[in-house]
Amino acid sequence: MSNPYTGIVVSALRKSELLLQSLEVREAESNPLLQAALLEGTLLQLWRAHRAFLAEQGHQLQLGFKPAGEPDTALRLQEMAAARGKFSAEVAELVGLEENPDSWFNAMARCWQGLWRPAGGAQESGAANSGVRTLIPLRQLDSSFSASLDSESLRHWHRQLNELVVRQRAQGQEW
Repeated sequence: MSNPYTGIVVSALRKSELLLQSLEVREAESNPLLQAALLEGTLLQLWRAHRAFLAEQGHQLQLGFKPAGEPDTALRLQEMAAARGKFSAEVAELVGLEENPDSWFNAMARCWQGLWRPAGGAQESGAANSGVRTLIPLRQLDSSFSASLDSESLRHWHRQLNELVVRQRAQGQEW
């Protein structure tokens, strides 16, 4: 039985690699919008590869979820597997990466989440949610988000994710 997510992982990793190559070629250009598009596009493909890899692991565990029910985190995948009485060392490793604040994955996830925050890093507050309007954007000071998205970080994340995928697939084939 072939895994329908394997091709998505490979495709997203390859697209991120091509975007990184384009970024290297165009780094000398002084078009900040193009640079931002390539950086964000690379991060999008890395995130897409990660999410598809979670689904690939779930498929390997025969969790039988529908595409709309794919796990969005490794912890969710682990919970889904545990609910069916299954365990996977590979999924446990992915959970460890998510939970470790110093891991490469955690840094990538913070950057990904940072792309979806309101402009200027403003956070929704309880006051804003209760209908009270404020002109001063609020920022969570204990947040560890780092807005620095750079090509070196992306290269590192690509390398780490690619190595993780290759290693875990090899371990899975041994069984």
